Amino acid sequence: MNPVKTKNILLLTATITPKAGVPNLKRTDPKLRLQDYEKSLQFYLSILNKGCDSIIFAENSNSDISTLKDLVDQHNLSDQVEFLVFDGLDYPPKYDRGYGEFKLIDYAMENSKLIPRLTSEANTRIVIWKATGRYTIRNLQKIFRRQPKDFDIYCNCRNYPKHWVDTFLIAWTPTAYQACLNGVYHRLKLNVPGIPPKAAAEELLRNWLDQEHHLRIIRRFRVTPYIDGVRGADNKGYSTDHRWKLQLRGVLNTFFPWIWI
Repeated sequence: MNPVKTKNILLLTATITPKAGVPNLKRTDPKLRLQDYEKSLQFYLSILNKGCDSIIFAENSNSDISTLKDLVDQHNLSDQVEFLVFDGLDYPPKYDRGYGEFKLIDYAMENSKLIPRLTSEANTRIVIWKATGRYTIRNLQKIFRRQPKDFDIYCNCRNYPKHWVDTFLIAWTPTAYQACLNGVYHRLKLNVPGIPPKAAAEELLRNWLDQEHHLRIIRRFRVTPYIDGVRGADNKGYSTDHRWKLQLRGVLNTFFPWIWI
């Protein structure tokens, strides 16, 4: 019997032209945001066939992505990169970005032609890695290499200063997505009755993942992601303004893995 091979699909989420009124969003210029996506896609194209098997780029503001497609064409990688664009911002902006992103992910999971094509391959296990499309995770290949052999959902939770799950990178199998995450965006609405005023989608999603789903959910990454990119909330760079946080988390993850910070 041939061994089962894992194929890693990178799902990049994007909103090039956000609606006005989204809370805690300072990086709103579509030109700057498109440049962010171009920069990160350029990096991810460089690791195709080097740990990453395919890329899905999903965009929900129905914006022009011709420059992104040109990048793919220049690398002759159109067979391994799928673009999905639709008008998915038809909800009150106050619900915030977590709601919109997981609504976008539902669309991508349902409409992708690449996922079912790869899933149908014999002796193949598909893992979908959702990443925020404007960020470059520099050590993603190492994260791929050191992923657990058997999981349904693989994510990075933190207990300090809040119970939280990082949403810039989460992995799942297609079956686990349908069982646990399909439609979860309805649970991530912010600024509605019953939700604390200062709550974050990352906290609401953590609460949901901590419930019993009869799935193998691994809640800490073996490798701390190192991120380049500008945060949407404050226009500050991960690798400049927040470098010390990433370094601290890396040290703690190596030497004190029971401290989830």
